[in-house]
Order: sequence, then structure tokens, then C-alpha cells
Amino acid sequence: MNQKTQMVFVINDPVVGLGLLRTAKLGHYKVNIVARTGCKWLRWTAACESFDEVDESRIANDLLSVLRERGFDHPDYVCFAAGDIATQALQEIASEIKATCQHTMDSKARKKIGNKATFSEICKTVDVPTPQTWVINNKKLLPSVTNLEGFSFPVIVKAVNMSGSIGIREANNVEELAAIVDDENYDYAPLVVQQFISGYDVGFSCIVENGYIRSGYTQRRSKGGDSFPRHDELMAHAETLCRAVKYSGPANIDARIDAAGNVYIIECNARFWATSPLSYLLGIDLIAEGYQANESDSNVRHYHDSTYFSPANALKGLLKAGPMGSDKARRYFRSILADLPAFIFTKVPASRKLFAF
Repeated sequence: MNQKTQMVFVINDPVVGLGLLRTAKLGHYKVNIVARTGCKWLRWTAACESFDEVDESRIANDLLSVLRERGFDHPDYVCFAAGDIATQALQEIASEIKATCQHTMDSKARKKIGNKATFSEICKTVDVPTPQTWVINNKKLLPSVTNLEGFSFPVIVKAVNMSGSIGIREANNVEELAAIVDDENYDYAPLVVQQFISGYDVGFSCIVENGYIRSGYTQRRSKGGDSFPRHDELMAHAETLCRAVKYSGPANIDARIDAAGNVYIIECNARFWATSPLSYLLGIDLIAEGYQANESDSNVRHYHDSTYFSPANALKGLLKAGPMGSDKARRYFRSILADLPAFIFTKVPASRKLFAF
């Protein structure tokens, strides 16, 4: 990146935005923020160079005009998106904007792989293992799913068009399924009903160009810390999916591994992810990898680390008494302290109200 290049983050999902802003700070980038209304506290993040708020409808439907009004439609700027709405909007204007954009693909293809309902269809087409999945138009149809071939409890009920944990319910029997139907506050539609796989969650985060993974890593989260094991099978499944739709851009693929070690691909978040700052622990400049062209580079960077990154191990590492080592321990604490306001906003959401002015 040359000295004139400046970053622009278009944010409709503040949680993902916080992650991307912390990632930018760790990479020593300064960022111009265009965020949806209600996210003023993002201006206090350490990477923030300038801050503008706009109505989310303008991000979704008039993003090119928004960027031009602020002078960002220029070759010296690089645009990133945080959130599904912002990502879709940026992809739809990528061919019209003069600024460089994060890797982008055909917006229709992105909608297909990022949709919880159509994602399972893609998996089946290319023989990628995924839990048995059914799609229904509304919650009133939930009881009828129990009569379909292959159905068995427990299942996960998910809202097709929501992210994070919003709209996710587990049902272990007919009564719990009926409770979802009777819940007046549960009004999401359409819905995905998915077989529950007993095991543990992992995520494969990657940057992809034209169906080819340029860099990626597996992440396993726990209450005590994070680990980044090498998982070739998971990466192979991810690349199969990306090639099937010629995907380009950032992606976070959720998977479940059962007691026997079998991998099941759950869904694809076709955008940047909230835990992106943890890429710093592996020495990744995620911002640079997110937009720089690498088509001439055939080498896939498959990052991994045998270290278990936790506060306890980091403290031991500073004392040269544990497995992490002092260099990794300092990197771990810098990932927290380099942008302390954003870290607090992430861990203590109630604090955001104090800085919303």
C-alpha cells in the first residue's frame, strides 16, 4: 500500500465493524468510517481517522452516492465492508467505483452461498458434508417437519436472514418445537431446521479470489482462550465450496466436528467476521490480504499454530515459564491493549451507550 492510500470502512454491523477496526489498528492502518445511524461510539476506536453516520437504507441502496459525497470515490481509497448489508452493497457497486474494493464477486452468487437455505443445496451438489436441512416459510410449519423423511431430534431452528445468534433455537422434542411456534416474540421467516450435530464448533476464516483460497486458518474458541489447529479436511471442503460458485472475498465458514472427528459444514458468513483481530496472533495482515491482488501467486497460505492462546498462558509466557513464549505473549496482550476502547465495546456492550455522542 502506498503512502497516499487510505482506508474506508462501510459498517452496518457494528460488532463485525469493531472486529475489523481492531484488526486495522493492529496493522497500523487509519480508517475513514461510514456507519449506519446508531453507531457513534465507533468513532472512539483507535483506528478511526474520520467518522460519518448515514441511514442504513442509504448504505443498502445508495452507497455509491454516499461515497462520492464524502470524496471517497477516488483511486487513493480502499473500501471494506462490515456486515451483510454493507458487503452486498459494496459488491453491487464495485465495477462502478474508482476506489479499490475488497475482493468482490457476482452479488447473486454471494447471496446464494451466504444464504442459510441455499447453502445446504450447494453443499449437497458438490458432496460437502452438511447436516440434514429443511427450509420452511414460517414457524407455523415447524410441526409438519417432524413427518419428513430423515427427521430426528435434536434440531436447530435458525432464521435464514439473520446473523450471529439471533433467531437460533434448539429443540430436543415436539414440546420444545411447539414452544417456538407459540412464542409471540419469535417472528422470523423463512426458517432453516437443521439436524443438531453433537461435538464442538470450529470456524475456517479465509480470503478467496475467483474460487481459490489465498489464505486461511481454522479457529476453535473456548471460554478460556483460542487455538488455531491445522485442519486440511476443513480447508479442502471450504475450497470446494468456493470454487463451486467462483467465490471472491472474505468468508467465515462455520463447521461442527463430532466425537469421531467427522466434519460437517454448517453455513458460510460471506463477509468479514467479528473475531478478525485474532488473525494478528498468527501474524496475518488481514487488511492487506483482503484487497491486494494475488492471482499470480499460486501458494496458499494456510496459517496455523500449536499454541493455546489464553490469558493464563500469556502471563506465563511473559515470565518465560509457559508454552506460549514471551514474543507470542506480548503479541497476545497487544491484541487487547492496542485498541482498548474497541476491546471494551466488544466485551461490555453496555459501555457503548456512554460513548454514543
